[in-house]
Amino acid sequence: MFEGINGALQVAVIDMILVFAVLGGLALVMVFLKNSIGIKGTEKTAKETMIAHPTISTVKTKEKEEVDGRLIAVITAAVASSLEKQRSEFKVVSIRKYKSSVVAPWTVMGRQELMLREK
Repeated sequence: MFEGINGALQVAVIDMILVFAVLGGLALVMVFLKNSIGIKGTEKTAKETMIAHPTISTVKTKEKEEVDGRLIAVITAAVASSLEKQRSEFKVVSIRKYKSSVVAPWTVMGRQELMLREK
């Protein structure tokens, strides 16, 4: 009856029509049961959300803290080594203390991923 490629295609089409018919019938049964039992859709109430502002560290830091010359030299050498460039190819403009309590954690993770990304 269903022989060869044509037979296989006919069986596939018949099976797909049958599957969609059964699924459509199940959907109609669910709608009918919902209406006959009287289940109403649950109303969504507005939930109150609290937004917590980032906590600022209680330890006061000096905004304009003097940086030792040796520290600048070490940081510059580390940056040059990391970038695999000569020191004359870039200039360290400023060095500031990192404030971890002000920066969001996902920002820190994004920066770390950018720094660790292969070029």
